[in-house]
Amino acid sequence: MRYSTLHTHTIFSDGKHMPEDNVLSAIEKNMVSIGFSDHSSTDFKLDCCIKPVTIPAYIAEIRRLQKKYADQIEIYLGMEYDGYSVMKDRELYDYIIGDAHYLKIGDEYCTVDDSRDTQLRHIEQYFNGDHNAYIKMYFETYVDSVQRLKPEILGHFDLLTKFNVFDENSPAYRKAALEAMTASLKVSPLIEMNTGAMSRKAKDTPYPAPFLLKEILNQGGHIILNSDSHDLNHLDFYFDESIEILRSVGYKHIVQLIGGKFVEVGI
Repeated sequence: MRYSTLHTHTIFSDGKHMPEDNVLSAIEKNMVSIGFSDHSSTDFKLDCCIKPVTIPAYIAEIRRLQKKYADQIEIYLGMEYDGYSVMKDRELYDYIIGDAHYLKIGDEYCTVDDSRDTQLRHIEQYFNGDHNAYIKMYFETYVDSVQRLKPEILGHFDLLTKFNVFDENSPAYRKAALEAMTASLKVSPLIEMNTGAMSRKAKDTPYPAPFLLKEILNQGGHIILNSDSHDLNHLDFYFDESIEILRSVGYKHIVQLIGGKFVEVGI
């Protein structure tokens, strides 16, 4: 099947390549559509985010590419919004991805996906070593984020598992995750299956975990396949294998953005 990805980072935030280079790679891979979703700016951390002053250039470049390559591939303009970003000019984007990269503890914004050592240090420093308290706060932060942002797409739902710190089979973890999933799906029934941590060699499996994929299906949610790529070589990373995972869970369709609409595509 022809693939699509709407979670793509460029040099406008923390990606390696220009948007046009990503477009050319997507065309070479015979993808049906590609969407750009650089990281939204925040007031506290800008090294991996788009700078506010460059947002007009980002928008103009993606719109230019839409016109230039209209007869070869569909191109969409998005933004990946963290819950601690201030939403501005949403009407300028074709869609947004909403998620949570930080936990705000006092005056500090603790990065969830920086490194295993950082995550373990935060658990010890702010949660007295209580993994379940960290899990609870992460999922509460995620739900609060999507309830405020109301994104079209729920991004890397279980990002906190990136470094295999938590026991995803524990009753406490699964309870917190499933409750947050239920609350999030009420905001947006479209959640991405994200292979980004795999392409960066941090995980062996995509987000979300299989037990969450089953719950999404049971609750009538939908899956959109995204690579969260920061490298044009990873635009469709692990997509064939992800489709097989979805089939094994019971999915018959995924969602793609085609013709300006989110539509179901059989798998």
